[in-house]
Amino acid sequence: QAVTCDDFAQAIADANPHSALAQHLNAFKRWYSQAGTPGLKARWEHNASRQELTLTLSQQLRPGQAAFVIPVQAALVHPGHGASSHERLLVLSEHEQRFSFEGASAAAVPSLLRGFSAPVKLEDGLNDAQLITLLQHDGDAFNRWEAGQRLGLARLLTAVRSGGTQALDAAYVAAMRSVLVATDLAPAFKELALQLPSEGYVAEQLGAEVNPGLIHRIREDFKRQLAAALHKEWAAAFEANQVRAGYEPTPAQAGCRALANLALYMLCLQAKATGDAVWPGRAYQRVKDASNMTERFGALRALVDSDAELADAALQRFHAQHQDDALVIDKWFHLQASAPEPVGEREGSVFARCKALLQHPDFSMKNPNRARSVLMALANGNPGAFHRADAAGYVLWAERVLQLDAHNPQLASRLARAMDRWSTLAEPCRSGAREALQRVAARHELSADVREVVQRALG
Repeated sequence: QAVTCDDFAQAIADANPHSALAQHLNAFKRWYSQAGTPGLKARWEHNASRQELTLTLSQQLRPGQAAFVIPVQAALVHPGHGASSHERLLVLSEHEQRFSFEGASAAAVPSLLRGFSAPVKLEDGLNDAQLITLLQHDGDAFNRWEAGQRLGLARLLTAVRSGGTQALDAAYVAAMRSVLVATDLAPAFKELALQLPSEGYVAEQLGAEVNPGLIHRIREDFKRQLAAALHKEWAAAFEANQVRAGYEPTPAQAGCRALANLALYMLCLQAKATGDAVWPGRAYQRVKDASNMTERFGALRALVDSDAELADAALQRFHAQHQDDALVIDKWFHLQASAPEPVGEREGSVFARCKALLQHPDFSMKNPNRARSVLMALANGNPGAFHRADAAGYVLWAERVLQLDAHNPQLASRLARAMDRWSTLAEPCRSGAREALQRVAARHELSADVREVVQRALG
């Protein structure tokens, strides 16, 4: 029958009458009525004589808000081995509450919000050593991944704020190595956990005076350092995750292919730095001989993203092989537009390639998927290539927004939103972005869709 959200929540409570959340059902519904994402602050202290860890959780709320009911799945993780202990559900229903864990060692690290038990902003005060403990030993996949992301983010932000790259510390590299060689982790998880936070996410954490070019250069340098430091492990991972059996769309096979593709990219990245021709050659051979699209496209991406000399030949071969499949050619365009901008002598080559793709015989602005595969990939997904000091990316954006607006205002407005955060950019990018927005806003025949986006951005 037709029911309300309240009916649904009551049915869940009726089916679980002994749940702690069922006892706070009315207060739990504040998630529906109170705006914003609550903050959660955690602090703890250990009593050695009683072997007891006391965890204090407090909510960070907007003025006038009542306390949410926040389910916090928690456990303690111990350095040196993979066991998590004392796991339990903590129900935080007041502004601040204290919870005790008896029989806890002083070295135990709290693992909170396991399984992402609540959508809150957590401030737990964990230091590097404690995050590395979670990354290496936490039995919860979400928190293990999150620990790795926080470790990478901290190093990226430190380098960006200091104005230049820096050498990755041995502890972080060792933690990444432990994930790569771990026998208790699924390949699919490793592929996710071994990647650095995205450039866009790093920019969000900075807030203002964002320099996309600097973020890009530092992140690319960190990738090269990981490629070099873990070269032997990447090679072993590539070989160990080859799928010898016939293709099947199973999670196990998909995970192996994903990790093998990441390893191949890192090996090609290191080969670019050393001048080695072996791994790019193997990637090119994989483009020719792979028995499935995931492996073929992964090898092509490894060559393109590492700016290998064989990338152009591989792109031509791939296009010739799949030119009659429109969706595959969309991916071919997207791959080139989203490739990392090279740092050094070839800087600007990805942006130049994007401009050339707009003149390709297979490209049409009147084909929404094709336009999206290049323009959205560049403007929304490739900050290192798009946010140029000479403002060429913004000039291209303005031209194409206006061109699209004449026949597809909806797609044009989505492309226009690539400039929503222009005011957080550092100079000279900020001035170039403002001028491009003003140029679009000055067009009299502008659609209501695009005009709303650019006026809100300028306002």
